[in-house]
Amino acid sequence: MKIQNEESKKLRLKDIVTLSIFNVAILIVMVIVKIVITITATPAFNYLFYVGVMAFFCAPLYIVMSNKTAKRGTFFITALFCGIMMTAFGSAWFLLVMLVIGVICEIIMLGNDSYTQFLKNGIAYTVYWTLYAAGSSIPLLFFKERYLNSLGDSYTEEGKKILVRYYGSVDMLMLICGISAVCAAVGFFIGMKFFKKHIKKANLV
Repeated sequence: MKIQNEESKKLRLKDIVTLSIFNVAILIVMVIVKIVITITATPAFNYLFYVGVMAFFCAPLYIVMSNKTAKRGTFFITALFCGIMMTAFGSAWFLLVMLVIGVICEIIMLGNDSYTQFLKNGIAYTVYWTLYAAGSSIPLLFFKERYLNSLGDSYTEEGKKILVRYYGSVDMLMLICGISAVCAAVGFFIGMKFFKKHIKKANLV
């Protein structure tokens, strides 16, 4: 019985397919949110809120995915997909950041049926996006000059100054992380209400 129980916790091919489909959808939402905010919002709103807005709108997809799969490795694979996307966009260093975030979230989710527990899953989801926001600042906090030089002409001098102001200073980074955490938590709470009222009641998971 114990062996069967352990086997049931492992990701199967069906689970990998499910995670892949949902994670592609999550990445599409992230890209759309980033494009819309970049085009329509001020630089200040962009840097302060874009991670939080992504976390808010991705929450319903994540909730359905995590409850449908409900197995160890869900967060790690989600982080892996995100890291691969960032690598494709030219930020290969962010892949390592996301893998570390994935491991941290998997540690939080240790235990039986963690992905179906509202509080535990919500805490891990909030931590995921908070660390995502914090991870974006690593180059500016530790490799500032090298990172700014690597940007080349993709940023104007004014753009680089704004970038440094928001992601190269501890006070602004704390504010960004706080906003991201709140948006992620609110998004998860609303998403879970929708999940229980419509998805779960309809037996879709």
